[in-house]
Amino acid sequence: MFRFTSGLISSASNQLMNIIRLLTALFLIILIFGTTIHYLEPGVYPDMFDGFWWAIVTISTVGYGDFVPESVLGRITGVLLILTGVGIFSFYLTNVATSAITTKDNIERGKHKFHRKGHIIIVGWNERTRLLLKEIKKQNEKAQVVLVDETLEKKPSDLTWVHFVRGPASHDQVLYKANIHEAHTAIITADSHTDEHSADSKTILSILTIKGVNPKLYTIAEIITESQIINARRAGADELVQSSVLLSSLMHNGPECHGVSKLMLTLLQTDTKNKMELRKLPEECIGLEYGELIEDWNFDGEHLLGIWRDDSAELLPPDSYELKEGDHLVVLVKKKK
Repeated sequence: MFRFTSGLISSASNQLMNIIRLLTALFLIILIFGTTIHYLEPGVYPDMFDGFWWAIVTISTVGYGDFVPESVLGRITGVLLILTGVGIFSFYLTNVATSAITTKDNIERGKHKFHRKGHIIIVGWNERTRLLLKEIKKQNEKAQVVLVDETLEKKPSDLTWVHFVRGPASHDQVLYKANIHEAHTAIITADSHTDEHSADSKTILSILTIKGVNPKLYTIAEIITESQIINARRAGADELVQSSVLLSSLMHNGPECHGVSKLMLTLLQTDTKNKMELRKLPEECIGLEYGELIEDWNFDGEHLLGIWRDDSAELLPPDSYELKEGDHLVVLVKKKK
């Protein structure tokens, strides 16, 4: 990891040192030739500043014509300045342009570290990730996202707002480049390029690595096979999305209730008029019965659907259902325009 990080730092330092050397060389050339032309032709260049000005414009534009050497030695000095100064100045501009292009290419190829904080790290590139990014952008245009993937050679051209880090999420140095210590949330999608068991094993390894580097980072992971749910929890995942269970449940209810899958998508998508939220139960409501909460509920475009307790939902519970510490409210919220 140290060699990997130090390599990037060393490359940037070398480019900076080259630019400093070129600027120093240009400064010395201007100083030497400006002073020389002043002493060779004091009538044309009465002070040092005129000599320096002539040297600068000769290097950058081959002269404006406001100062022209008259003597043979002055003209020879001008020729030498053009041959050396213009060449070095052109090399300097080329070096700066090359450095900028190289830096941009390295960013596109996922070689640069992300330096901001409060971002979302998404692991894996697939159709689910593409749709997830679309939903995140709809919800918050200023959202900061880092995409971590080892299969992409370069960042997709349409994801200009996303920072790309190339490499497996099971490697510490890759997570450091994604600035995992200052991230808000990590989302791990299942690898679609391999079989289900291997994909889950890879996801669990990514969870272990992420939690090992930043134990406090809230981590959401997609698990395909039911047998690996317990292992994903052991690895430290804060929230698991069982994609196979979700899909099978929607398809199972389809024959009995046509259109139920569309209903669920409508509730979950960010561009619809309503959205579902989980809210922590207020302290003053602990010990109340569900019926009492309903009576005191200030609707205002919101509808209480039930209670979330111990990783399961109790929808429309009886009025006698007692509310406890740690409960969350399942609320359907109408978006404000």
